[in-house]
Amino acid sequence: MYGPEASDPVVKYYDEVFAITASNDIAWFVDQARASGDSVLDLACGTGRIALALAQAGLKVTAIDASHGMLALLHRKLRTEPPKVQSRIRVRQAKMHSFEVVERFASVICCDAFFHNLTVADQLSSLHAIARHLLPGGTFAFNIPNPTVGFLSHAASDEGKLFEKRGEYPLGDSEDTVLVEQAQEADLLVQTITTRLRFTRLNEKREPVATERSSWITRFTFRHEAVHLLYRCGFEVESLTGDYRGGPVTENSQLIFVARLRDDA
Repeated sequence: MYGPEASDPVVKYYDEVFAITASNDIAWFVDQARASGDSVLDLACGTGRIALALAQAGLKVTAIDASHGMLALLHRKLRTEPPKVQSRIRVRQAKMHSFEVVERFASVICCDAFFHNLTVADQLSSLHAIARHLLPGGTFAFNIPNPTVGFLSHAASDEGKLFEKRGEYPLGDSEDTVLVEQAQEADLLVQTITTRLRFTRLNEKREPVATERSSWITRFTFRHEAVHLLYRCGFEVESLTGDYRGGPVTENSQLIFVARLRDDA
């Protein structure tokens, strides 16, 4: 897992590069949490962009992440918020497949992170932990990529191991930008993707001033596999869409789930 410290470039550049993977995602997670009740657990909260929005909307939030570096950035952001917002957020460091807190919640959300459970055992452990921390009838809202044949075949090929441009992103603290390149390697047998990342900081003259590297591993999960895992852990799928506006699942869409804890769970 990436990002144990703030010096990791994934953590350092997270808000500029990785924080927004789809439009309208923050509003969607806030709406889902509001519809369930006034308490929410933001699991694998990262730097807290959704946790802060939830607290700003008046919800009581517990934010959990395994990365000390990510949580350090969340604490820095939290210090700039009004006291009322600060009072609504509790921050904990823990892994998503082994967390334990006293409270139970009306909803749990997990944005762009559930795929960091790298084994079926970790997925089941995470889902069981989520179920234990939900109030009766509580909901779990999360997203995962929809693995396509094209994506998997590229990641498993020799070409996939070569760095290619992911994007170039402005940095708010200067006129510099960061060029991000990535290479991927798939292990189709255990359903994991290792992503290697190269970060090149460019000054206003587009001269490289620093290069850093990081990596992460994710596990790809197929649509009906995810439905089965949820059912095994006491959930039923309430909705499954391909985007945050309620669009259908397509080959190129995400898988965005709202699952409700079953009465017999």
